[in-house]
Amino acid sequence: MNTPVVPLPLGASAAYAIRGERTVLVDTGFAGGEDRLLGRLAKAGIASASISLIVLTHCHPDHAGGAAALRRRLGVPVAVHEAEREWAESGTSELYTPLNPFGRILRRTLDTGFPAFTPDVVLGDGADLDAHGVPVDVLHTPGHTPGSVSLRHRESGEVLVGDLLAGSMTRRDRPGLPFLAQDTGRLRRSARRVLDARPTRFLFGHGRPASAASVRRFLDSG
Repeated sequence: MNTPVVPLPLGASAAYAIRGERTVLVDTGFAGGEDRLLGRLAKAGIASASISLIVLTHCHPDHAGGAAALRRRLGVPVAVHEAEREWAESGTSELYTPLNPFGRILRRTLDTGFPAFTPDVVLGDGADLDAHGVPVDVLHTPGHTPGSVSLRHRESGEVLVGDLLAGSMTRRDRPGLPFLAQDTGRLRRSARRVLDARPTRFLFGHGRPASAASVRRFLDSG
């Protein structure tokens, strides 16, 4: 079988399909792009009927709204980390600081009233997705949002990262200046947690990935 993690590019963001006995669809930012996403699935030869779960790597209200719409289209359960449940169920949340400049964009997003929904599956620390047909471990990697997660495919060693370690998290690729991380120490611990999984390949949802040297400087600075 080809690599089990299939990128589904959507312009500035991406989703992924993780193939196994079933297929898990991973949202890293496809709000409002349900038709494009379903088209990408079809081009990749993945039947929507094979999808057993939708996982949100992080649950901004725009992501939650997109997941709610996709759930209606596919009739598939949606999973979020337990620390993200409030965002999903209310559609709003208190913003982290510093806000500039991305926070202004996010604040406008919050003001638009994206649809809220109750997630079907709540992932705790140390969870896996075995019951949904893929050999994937869930790594709780807070930093971008409290319940951000990364997913590690145990057989391929690939790690799918939502926003953690993206270039947008280290302003202009400079360590120590994350946009939304309230606690840079927590972001640092999260980065180490991902690297400790010894990934064979990183797959990013959106944002420009930070350079390896930048990540190393960031880790060493703590």
